[in-house]
Amino acid sequence: MVSFWYDSEVSAVTFPMTPATFVEGQVSVMRTDIGPDGCEQSNANAGEADHLELIRRLLHQYGKVAESLFDYHDFGFPREIVRHHIANVEAEIRRLQASDNGTLGIPDEILQSEIRDVWNSKKNLRYAAGAIMISSRFHNEVRPEDRVRAMRLKILYEAFVDTIDDVIDSGGYNFADALDLMRHCLRFLTAPTFCPRDFREELFARLSPEHRPLTGLLTALAAAFREQFRASPHGRSLVGELDRLQENWILGEAYTMYQKDPTLDVNAFVAAGSQFPCPDKDLNGWERISGWISHTAAVTLFDLCYANSMMSPEAFDAHMNAWFYFDAVVTLLNNVMDLWPDIEGGIANIFLIARGGEEVRGLRQARGYRPTLSMKDYEAFLGRTAEFARRNLAYARTSFEDTDSFYPFLAVMAPIVMFADETGIREDMLHAYLRALAPLMRQELATRPPPIPTIPLGTHSGRTRSAHTASS
Repeated sequence: MVSFWYDSEVSAVTFPMTPATFVEGQVSVMRTDIGPDGCEQSNANAGEADHLELIRRLLHQYGKVAESLFDYHDFGFPREIVRHHIANVEAEIRRLQASDNGTLGIPDEILQSEIRDVWNSKKNLRYAAGAIMISSRFHNEVRPEDRVRAMRLKILYEAFVDTIDDVIDSGGYNFADALDLMRHCLRFLTAPTFCPRDFREELFARLSPEHRPLTGLLTALAAAFREQFRASPHGRSLVGELDRLQENWILGEAYTMYQKDPTLDVNAFVAAGSQFPCPDKDLNGWERISGWISHTAAVTLFDLCYANSMMSPEAFDAHMNAWFYFDAVVTLLNNVMDLWPDIEGGIANIFLIARGGEEVRGLRQARGYRPTLSMKDYEAFLGRTAEFARRNLAYARTSFEDTDSFYPFLAVMAPIVMFADETGIREDMLHAYLRALAPLMRQELATRPPPIPTIPLGTHSGRTRSAHTASS
């Protein structure tokens, strides 16, 4: 799989993809008015069909790749499960495309030239595709019309957070500036009041000059997400949990400044990571922080915004523990994939820190460094990552009865998404990881603990953990 495995439907696709690749002339048109409070009020009258179609076709291809892997690896469940879940997700995307409310709420005037390239970038598309696959977890617990709404929230959130992440990674922000920028962006997603004009003006001042063209896109994403999240049936009750996850994500991302030139300090990064909460005590600093600098756990809350019933406190805790490990897997696989681009960009990433020894701990500049890593280093790191995937399955299976094998499906799909880039899929890394993962999956799937029941809507959760006490 050096390149994507295309079928006749998308055989002409190249990356980075643009809207014209699949759909010509289908862009949203949004009218912007000024409300009585002086803030902008936007009304959409057409959908972002191009972006959604790109995601659907990308998911279709990921499904094809996943099914082919069963010819080489025994995962302990049948390949038909992959086909089932991909078909469900494609159906939901088509439902969103056909919906009268199918717009993602992004003004067409925002998506111009290089900004449209950011919106439709391969990275944003594949991460949005990964976020949409998470919908399958609650497929039977959310009404079809509400699954559309939850999917829209996920796409908006992924695009918003990933764009901020890229800004931090590619800019010369110090720790304080990065923390300030991220807190400004994310706190307004759940704040009691929001004025797009004020948000945009403050954001513009916080961004580096090279990133200021993104001001309009980030403002539109924030406004669209916020409106739809607050309108969901249970969104307001999940604000505290989303704030907790976001605060830890913000802190984790800010601490990555210690991975970058010119503020590189590997020991400070590992020490900061050791302060983060995690489900099990055997995790070291870089493993702990790896579960917080991805954000799929937050994405799962958007389905819960529309769920027919609420989880019990025990089931919810097991669910969040499972997604901590899924986030860690996403982070660690991404660091393997990006080792050399990160070094060239002046970043000592987690893979390098984990396997580079004392020499890396003493680095004061990452750019230009040439590590002497062997295949054993890759195998050891991927083996530890596979163990985290097993823990994801273990916690998930105590949170509910996974009759549709959603979590095994996701365990196979995750490395496909993470080992893909504009040139294709890194087959060598993918199979090296799956050789470690497959036996652990078979072991875990051989036992099925009893599920924890759900409780009726409106019942107090009784959780002892608050958004403040649980954050680091």
